[in-house]
Amino acid sequence: VMTQLTHKMENIFELFKTGTLQVTQQSISLIFKCLDRLSELVEDLREERDLQPAQIADLLAELDQTEHSGGISTETEASQKSTAVGALTPQLQQIDPSDLYVIEQAAGDGYQAVQIAVRLDAQSMLKGARAFLIMEKLGQAGDVLYTEPDAQTLEEGTFESDFSLLYLTQQTLADVEQNIASNSEIEAFVVAPFDPSAAVLEEAEELLQPVPTPESETSALQQATTETKEKSSAPAHHASAQNQSIRVDLNRLDSFLDLVSELVVYRNQLEDVSERENIEAVKDPLEQVSRLTSELQDLVLRIRMQQVNVVFSRFPRMVRDLSNELQKEMELVIFGEETELDKTVVSELSEPLVHLLRNSVDHGIEAPDVREKLGKPRKGTIRLAAYQEGNRVIITLEDDGKGLDPQVIKASAEKKGLATEGLSDEALQQLIFHPGFSTAQEVTNISGRGVGMDAVQSKITQLGGTIEMKSQPNKGTQFVIKLPLTLSIIQALMVRVGAETFAIPLNLVERVVMVKEEEIIQTVSDEVYRFQEELIPLVRTDQLLAIEGDPSEKKFAIIVNNDQQFHGILADELIGQQEIVIKKIDPLLQKLNRYQGATIMGNGSIALILDIHAICQEKKDDRL
Repeated sequence: VMTQLTHKMENIFELFKTGTLQVTQQSISLIFKCLDRLSELVEDLREERDLQPAQIADLLAELDQTEHSGGISTETEASQKSTAVGALTPQLQQIDPSDLYVIEQAAGDGYQAVQIAVRLDAQSMLKGARAFLIMEKLGQAGDVLYTEPDAQTLEEGTFESDFSLLYLTQQTLADVEQNIASNSEIEAFVVAPFDPSAAVLEEAEELLQPVPTPESETSALQQATTETKEKSSAPAHHASAQNQSIRVDLNRLDSFLDLVSELVVYRNQLEDVSERENIEAVKDPLEQVSRLTSELQDLVLRIRMQQVNVVFSRFPRMVRDLSNELQKEMELVIFGEETELDKTVVSELSEPLVHLLRNSVDHGIEAPDVREKLGKPRKGTIRLAAYQEGNRVIITLEDDGKGLDPQVIKASAEKKGLATEGLSDEALQQLIFHPGFSTAQEVTNISGRGVGMDAVQSKITQLGGTIEMKSQPNKGTQFVIKLPLTLSIIQALMVRVGAETFAIPLNLVERVVMVKEEEIIQTVSDEVYRFQEELIPLVRTDQLLAIEGDPSEKKFAIIVNNDQQFHGILADELIGQQEIVIKKIDPLLQKLNRYQGATIMGNGSIALILDIHAICQEKKDDRL
């Protein structure tokens, strides 16, 4: 069933390539429908359900109708490409003896070695990408042992048009030809069994010569081995240079990271002991241990990194489908998809970004006629970008739609009983993050009423990040998400409140100032402090956490930036900056909505990590 559908799709792709069939919106939509159906069929196989021809009958009929104008099949194209080889030769000039040994051992398991030469179209603009796709396709049914030119040259696309492969597979030669022919922008290729007696192949005619006798076979192998050693100035180019990777279960990486985190904890303890006891003899070795621990930590974090393209790649299709459904014209422009984040963060990033994108498509971008009346292009633009800034990643999502009207938000807030008096336009716009808040008048199946921006903010906060929003009526809206590279080890500012030590994530700290009691201004329902010509609310940490603070008249105010609003977190003493390992806390403590975790200090004591967002949000809610 799946084979029938994919073969029909391949025929359509070939007609696109040859120009026999014009690429239209309808034909692309049909291809997407086929891909969705294939996903459903794969899921049926996973659940051990039988596949029925009726499941694809409607799509086969549509594909037949689309193909009605004519075209050539993949099989015919494969034959044409493989016969039009001209002077194309595999040119496998320097096979490593270890590859010959691998081939010999694999033959006992039913594998055969195949040599392949490919010539790409001279007009191909992305030769490197095309070569990669061909190798990836082959890699699904075997292993590429060797390439000429080398893997880096192929990846960079700095070769003419021809390249050769040594390929190990259980497929027939015909199946290999079909795999190669399914790729586009190929002018010609040749597929032939690899002759282990000729490790150096220079002419295509050699492929047609009789198999040598065992004596000559041994001689040829010895000669090839000798030539390999002699040509050390021109090292062999192996696909393994590009594919020196293994799949590792994520749980193992998590365990590895946990061990490194424990190592960081004990390093901190050793540094604390060395400083307190002033042991000169251990200072130099301890510095080396500290350096190696940091390098090991950086290494394991890099191993866990994954490109955000894993998430971003889903969005063009989604935006296209939604724009068709809403009869709007828009394009999604993506930048920085190669930016890397911790895999755990990447996995959790999809949900909030989908919500923001749906809101932009549904509530942000106007209908084409409306945009024309406003003097805008008929087609709206949504830009999604990612880039690294220090030890965090910034993700921006912006559109050129209608933006947020502060007065509409104010009216909606007053209906819900929220205090809006004295709030600036920017502060009014931030109310969209208030739980249950919405300005949408009707429910849509795209983004509901818009309810859920608080859920987006909550998810980003759980990931240790922040989200900021800027909007101008009739010009558009921009969301800026700031995320840590990793969730396990962070830089923190350690403070003391009373007899307790707490950690504040350093990425949220704007500044630390000394505050005298007389500088604190008492309002009707709040205490504020003048910072940068602005009155910011203060949080008396001792009162909030019900602990006894110092009676001192002076406090340290840690100015934190929470969703573009400053708050002052009062503390009795600054301990200093420290790299800490985040540990999970008891569910009872989590329910307090005050702490995001705990860490072990150098002296072995436990310090709780303050959940700055939750604390500031509670302060804001009390004021409203």
